[in-house]
Amino acid sequence: MRNLALTIAKALQAIEQERGPFKVKCLVAQDPEDIQWDLILWADWFEEDEFKRLDYLIEKIIKPLDQDALVQFNGIITFGSSDENNMLKALRQIQNNVAKGFYRTLWDGDILEISANLPQARLVVPLNLQLETEKQSALA
Repeated sequence: MRNLALTIAKALQAIEQERGPFKVKCLVAQDPEDIQWDLILWADWFEEDEFKRLDYLIEKIIKPLDQDALVQFNGIITFGSSDENNMLKALRQIQNNVAKGFYRTLWDGDILEISANLPQARLVVPLNLQLETEKQSALA
């Protein structure tokens, strides 16, 4: 899981430098007993054409994943600027709470897994913070 999250987080940082910020960027698992991660992305800059959007993201995010990470990965779910629903609002709130330090005691190494009461996302890994290994690399 750590390798998957680190690889995706690095790719998302590069995309944000190129295209702009994501409103939501989280890995989520619907079933904590049989974890397969979906990447939820919500951005104002997404193209209206969902196929173009996904082609771009697959090239930038999925292709760099190694076999071990791919085994844990289920798919990418994207939302454009006009999309809004309760799950997106809840994920954005989780990201905001993480940024404010509300979950500091729950860190497992440098990956934060948060239990949520969302049917589509019972386990959430927010990717809005720079992960520890990346922080250490930046300081070196």
